[in-house]
Amino acid sequence: MLDLNPGMILWTWITFFAVFIVLYLVALKPMLTAITNREQGIKNDLESAQKQREEAEAILEEHRRLMAKADEDGQKIIRENQLLAEKTKQDILESARNESDKMIHQAKEEIEREKQSALNSLRAEVADLAINAAEQIIMQNLDQEKQKKVVDEYLKSMPKSLNN
Repeated sequence: MLDLNPGMILWTWITFFAVFIVLYLVALKPMLTAITNREQGIKNDLESAQKQREEAEAILEEHRRLMAKADEDGQKIIRENQLLAEKTKQDILESARNESDKMIHQAKEEIEREKQSALNSLRAEVADLAINAAEQIIMQNLDQEKQKKVVDEYLKSMPKSLNN
């Protein structure tokens, strides 16, 4: 069966602890240091990632705010341009109306001047006709009925536009 030798047990324990101490000093301590450093690096990376995420969210929120403001400003510019276009349209229409009224007024004045000129010309011609008619009446020295007949004939001989 198994024979337990106390010397062997002692030397096994001594060897076990010696190997353990050597391994602890040579391998385990650097491995624990590397693991601790790696753990700290991961922790730092996580904190850095969290800060970057918060910064990115802040930048994204700022970007959204700026986009909303830009959209609002764009809508405001569109509204202002529509109002300006409407005002310009009204100004152009008013100017055209004024110009049209002015042209109509000038045309009426020109028509009135032409009318007055035609009337003056007509008066002068009628006066000449009356003088000619009177001259013929005087030359014939006729009685009343003959004078009336001469005047009627003279009036008939005048152009139709003057008879109306």
